[in-house]
Amino acid sequence: MDTQLVQPKQTFMNLAPEKRESIVRAAAAEFAAQGYQRASLNNIVKQLGISKGSLYQYFDNKEALFLHVFDHFTLQVKQYVKASATGNGREDFFDVARQVLLAGIAFIDSHPEYFQVYLKVLFERDVPRREELVSRVRLFSLEYFGPLADRAREQGVLRSDIPSQKVVFILDAMLDRFLQGYAQPHLDGGLALAGMSADRLHDEIDSMVAVLRTGLQPSDMGE
Repeated sequence: MDTQLVQPKQTFMNLAPEKRESIVRAAAAEFAAQGYQRASLNNIVKQLGISKGSLYQYFDNKEALFLHVFDHFTLQVKQYVKASATGNGREDFFDVARQVLLAGIAFIDSHPEYFQVYLKVLFERDVPRREELVSRVRLFSLEYFGPLADRAREQGVLRSDIPSQKVVFILDAMLDRFLQGYAQPHLDGGLALAGMSADRLHDEIDSMVAVLRTGLQPSDMGE
């Protein structure tokens, strides 16, 4: 899961970190706004104030640049998600889900262009290696939440008749749709998530997690 989709040229890796970040962010902004096929390397180099030849010294082509942007997106997401955990190994499964959802919102607020790139991958079929890109995101959810679900089932916190993989599927579906709605108002099903105050947004998150808890916990947990 940690392997890169594409390896940038060594000339790119030799750049100062802030220079690499500026290139990736400029590319992400263009891909987020235009999608893969319509994105223009000319626009990217104009934004950066460099020549197209310089960009080709760093990446072989547009596809390589796009895949590196997606690599950067997945790395940032993993960092945000892992930073949201308390790390004591005794977290309530549903509290973890809440913290991950809050981390996702923080990520979108800090890196809106990267999440828009992810949405382009989800909804545009002309993206290179699209199925692989989507699978990598889903695999991370399984790798992260799978062991937590296994432990919660062993502790009797989750229903024993629902396999861990199905629990992760349900949880991932809710998290992904909620974040999509937060990032794109036309995807929020009328919830108006993007315009909510922080307090109301937290209430919505608590409501979503409560629904998960009601459906996934054993019936005797509340007795």
